[in-house]
Amino acid sequence: MTGEKISSYQLGMIIISFFMGSALVINPAVAAKQDAWFAFLFAWIGGLVLLWLAIKIAELHPKKSLVGILIDCFGRFWGKLIALAYGWYFIHLAAEVIRTYANYATTVSYPETPLLFFSVSYSLVVIYALKVGIETVGRMSEVFVPFIILVIIFTFSASLSSMDIRNFQPVLSQGFLPPLKAGFTTMTLPFGEFFIFLMILPNLNHQDNFKKTSLLAYLIGGCILFTIVCRNLLVLGADMLARDIFPSHIVFRLIPVIDVAPLLDINLIIAGVVKTCICLYASARLIIEVFGLLNYRILVLPLTAFAVSLSMMVRGSVIEQITVTMEIWPIYSIPFQIIIPLALLVLSLLNRKNSNYNRT
Repeated sequence: MTGEKISSYQLGMIIISFFMGSALVINPAVAAKQDAWFAFLFAWIGGLVLLWLAIKIAELHPKKSLVGILIDCFGRFWGKLIALAYGWYFIHLAAEVIRTYANYATTVSYPETPLLFFSVSYSLVVIYALKVGIETVGRMSEVFVPFIILVIIFTFSASLSSMDIRNFQPVLSQGFLPPLKAGFTTMTLPFGEFFIFLMILPNLNHQDNFKKTSLLAYLIGGCILFTIVCRNLLVLGADMLARDIFPSHIVFRLIPVIDVAPLLDINLIIAGVVKTCICLYASARLIIEVFGLLNYRILVLPLTAFAVSLSMMVRGSVIEQITVTMEIWPIYSIPFQIIIPLALLVLSLLNRKNSNYNRT
């Protein structure tokens, strides 16, 4: 295992930044229109269940990463095979984040610039951060996440004069199904992705704090995203919220007197870089554990290059990316976020019960 360590506070900041990632500009809850707040709350509660699932699994396998847990529960062959599937999922997630940033930049700021330029430029920062080490990602989150929170508080306050409480109405006019569907999508992106932090757990210097840190960071990150959803809905209204590709950008542009839109760009870069770093670090650590390699850094460049290439292939346009995010990604994520974790919990509990029985 790596000797790199991060503090509980740094882990908390990484989790918050990870949740914000691309969700700062794209949030599937907006598909529920005026019930976006309800869809988000449903997602938040559902994600809390998945968080408890991950924490419980970690408690049953102390000091082990996701790879070790999978091997304990499924055996060496199947455990490693499923671990490699998770490695693919993490790389795919990194590619999605890279493409989101590149699409945002070419849509709202630099429409004449090639998409590949932003993907490569963004990835160079990721490569540098991972080459230096996961500790650097922790320190970066420690410094910049409070700045992101301050920006969100400022934009919410500055938008108060443009808000209309009537945009929350009519409540549940189309029934429960549309907000529940949008809520499930939001649960899988980003809350259900917390399972990736089982690959980061061995880096925590005080692992007893994992549960407390994770829950607190989850609540703070959820509050931030809920604030963003409510702010955008109150300012833009249900129809415009659902139509706009990047509603947060429109809200930033509507703030009077000063142009604060560049702050959204900065926030997206910071949170997106952290999320991409975690995805690629987790996949690199996973691969070296599966194949018995010594240093994950040798994989950083090829994995990042592969993620950039994948990001250029997975989507044809911004509209297609939004459609796939809403319709396909939640289904695609079910095995990784729900089915396999549930199987791990059941098998872990059975193994623990059998172990206790054999001792007696």
